[in-house]
Amino acid sequence: VAFCVLMAGLVALSWIDLHTKRLPREITHTIAALGFPLLCVAALVAHEPRRIFTALLGAGIALAVMALIYALSRGGMGDGDVRLAPVIGLYLGYLNPGLAPVGLFFGFVAGAVVGVALMAPRRAGRRTAVPFGPFLALGTVVAIFVGQAYIDLLLVRDRKSVV
Repeated sequence: VAFCVLMAGLVALSWIDLHTKRLPREITHTIAALGFPLLCVAALVAHEPRRIFTALLGAGIALAVMALIYALSRGGMGDGDVRLAPVIGLYLGYLNPGLAPVGLFFGFVAGAVVGVALMAPRRAGRRTAVPFGPFLALGTVVAIFVGQAYIDLLLVRDRKSVV
């Protein structure tokens, strides 16, 4: 149920961001306010209370990463994206806290691909404002479905390079 709340919220936020270049905090806060108790109940019903801690850890990781990027971007990223990051991290952290940066990474990759595609025919420049919320949403969905496989692939590859 919690992930249905997340998906509904991400669809709404993506739609609004594409049309207004804003991520309303009311929606972001609602996703967190509804989702966190639902994730807690799910963790307790599944007899895995540690997932509550991992969800909070994921939120902290995502917030730290995005806050750093926000500070380094000097106005290139909106604060709505930073507010959305811990919410995304909360849900991804419930699955595995390592998925929080992976979801952000997938979002940045998707954004970069679209940005380059827009810049190639000179439809956009380096300073063109592109709504980033839909890319964060896409990165989150991809991380939910293939993020763990991606982490496992990186870990296997890393073990082979050590040996």
